[in-house]
Amino acid sequence: MEALTAWIVSQLKSSSGNTIGLAIPAMTALMGATEARHLFAASGGIKYLSRQLRSGGKKQASAKTSSDKKPKTPASVQQLYELTFCLWTMTYELEGSANIRADFAKDGLAVAALTELVSVAPREKVVRVALAGLKNLAICTSENDAGPAGTPTIDGAVFLNDMIACGLMKAIDFLKDRQFTDPDVVEDVTILHKLLAKNYKDLTRWEVYQNEIESGHLQWGSVHTEAFFKENASMMEGSDGDFRIVKVCQHLCYIVTELLILSFKYNPEILRSRSLLFL
Repeated sequence: MEALTAWIVSQLKSSSGNTIGLAIPAMTALMGATEARHLFAASGGIKYLSRQLRSGGKKQASAKTSSDKKPKTPASVQQLYELTFCLWTMTYELEGSANIRADFAKDGLAVAALTELVSVAPREKVVRVALAGLKNLAICTSENDAGPAGTPTIDGAVFLNDMIACGLMKAIDFLKDRQFTDPDVVEDVTILHKLLAKNYKDLTRWEVYQNEIESGHLQWGSVHTEAFFKENASMMEGSDGDFRIVKVCQHLCYIVTELLILSFKYNPEILRSRSLLFL
């Protein structure tokens, strides 16, 4: 089982859709056993699975908005469904494992991937499984395994903050107006809507901004005003005086600058996009 898991994870690391397609049937079968799911998580599988899902979701979004009717490398809907199914299956280990919760929380990749799939909505079956995974993340607790003493608690509240930062509230509001035939989808949308709304009300404007910064999913909004930054200037220092938020902002600005340089070579109009004005 260890050799098979190692091979599956190595295929997930690859960017080739062909090799991933070969690994999916084996991974799906592997997810049927609790022991195998824990072995998959310990091998870094959650990170690489989330990365593949996010890549596939972006390709679907690009295919929907592109004028080219035949995109070069679209992820198939069936492949997205099977990958999402595997990640959803892994969420059933959240309650009993602090390590698996930590793997899901790392870099916010899993939440970002599932949120993008819900937003793009390639097919109802993909949305259904993505919503089920998000719901399990939102309601998980640390009661059965709190993790090592002195480490931050990771539970549903942490994942809800990530969901808010990724813009899931907007996607859920949209889904509430759709007519779904599957009662499970309706139930998951309702639960997520209530939990997200409650969690958002409990957050200060600074906490909302901080979540956006830490997740890397910044969206231009009412928070980004001169008055807001004057009011919260001291918060930039951080509780430990390490200016961590400022350092993250600096890193994000560096990434954006690099992307702008590359994008300008192909399309100068990209510089006029307000969506890139993060701060």
